[in-house]
Amino acid sequence: MHVVLAILLLLWLSSAAYYIISAWCLRSFYKNSFITPPSPSYLKMGTGGGVTSYPPITVLKPIKGADDALYENLKSFVEQDYPRFQVIFGISERSDPAYEIAERLVSEYPERELLAVETGPALSPNRKVSNLAAMYAFSRYDIILIADADMRVGRDYLARVSEGFSEPSVGLVTCPYRGCYPGSVGAAFETLSINADFLPSVTVAERLEGISFALGATMAARREALEKIGSFEALKDFLADDYQLGNKIYRAGYKLKLSRCVVDSVQGRESFAEYFAHQLRWGRTYRACRPVSYFFAGLTKGTAIAALFLLASGFSPAGWAVLGADLTLRNSLAVWLESKHIKAPGALRYYWLLPFRDIAGALTWALSFTGSSVRWKGESFEIKREGRIVRKQI
Repeated sequence: MHVVLAILLLLWLSSAAYYIISAWCLRSFYKNSFITPPSPSYLKMGTGGGVTSYPPITVLKPIKGADDALYENLKSFVEQDYPRFQVIFGISERSDPAYEIAERLVSEYPERELLAVETGPALSPNRKVSNLAAMYAFSRYDIILIADADMRVGRDYLARVSEGFSEPSVGLVTCPYRGCYPGSVGAAFETLSINADFLPSVTVAERLEGISFALGATMAARREALEKIGSFEALKDFLADDYQLGNKIYRAGYKLKLSRCVVDSVQGRESFAEYFAHQLRWGRTYRACRPVSYFFAGLTKGTAIAALFLLASGFSPAGWAVLGADLTLRNSLAVWLESKHIKAPGALRYYWLLPFRDIAGALTWALSFTGSSVRWKGESFEIKREGRIVRKQI
C-alpha cells in the first residue's frame, strides 16, 4: 500500500507541475494575442483602396442544422474589415433551416462575395469533408480558410489570420479558441473543457514541440499546400479532419503557425449526455491519432489522481491534504487565467463546476481506452488506425 501511495503522490506532483507550466504557457501566449477587434483603420488602405499585404481569402463555412446563435456567428464572418474575401456557405440540402439563414445573409449583403451552396448527399464517411469538397469547387482565391459554424469572430479576424502567411514557407495558419456563452450545464462542462484544459494544452504543445496539427476553429491553408496533400479527398476517411489537414500539410514540408487571434466558440445549450458523447468521441479519435501523447495526458488529471490518493490512504489526513492542495492550486490558477487572460463571455460563473468537470474528464479519458466505437451526427462509426473511420453496419 505504501508503494501505491508513493506512486499516486508522484503522479499528483507531476500534475501539479503541469498546472503551473500550462498556466505560464497560456499567460505568455495571451500577452501577444488579440481578442478585442481594433477599429477599421487597422487595415492601412491606399487611396485607391488597394492593399498589397493582405491576400484575397476564400472562407468555407460547412453548416448542418441551425440554432439561435447561427445567424450572428455567420454574420461575424461576413462583416470583416478586409479588402477582398469570399464566403461560401455549404449546406447539404435546402430543407435544412441553415440554408434559409445563409440565403438571408447573401441577400442582406449584396456588396459582399457571398454564396450559399447546396452540396448534396455525403460522398464519404466524413460528411463535413464531403461538404467542403463541394464548396471548394466554387472557391476563387488562393488562401482557403475553413471555420466551424459555431465560431464567432471580430472584424479584424481575416486580417489577423492573413498575417501568418507573411513567410512563404507557412502552409497553414490555425487559431485557438475559447468557449463562450454556455447556456446549460452540459455546455458549461464543454466550456470548461476548452478553457481550462484544451486551450492550455495547445499552448504547452506549441512551446514544447511546435504545431503539427490544425484546430477546427480556423484552418487557413495555401491552395498549393492543400493541392499538394491531395485536397479534401485526402481527408474523406478521417474523423479528425482538422488534425489530419494540419498534420498532412506539416508532413508535406510546410510550416504551420498558431495565430495569436483567439476566436469564440459559442456553446449554446448542450445536454450533459451530448457533452459526454462528444468528449468520448474526441478522446478515442485523439488516441488513434496520437496514442503516446494521449496516454501521457493522464498525468494532467490531477484532481482524479488526488481523489484516488485519498481513497487509497483510507481518507487519512494526508489524503485530504493532497486533495485540498490540488483543488486550491488547480482552481486558483484556472480562475486567474479565465479572469485575467481568457475572459470568455459567460464562462467565469461556471468555474465552481471545474472539479466535477475534471473528474468527468478523467473518466472519459479512461473510457476512451475501452473501445473504438463512436457516435457522430446520428451515425455509428468504428475508429481505425490513425483516426480513419468506417461506418458501422446495423
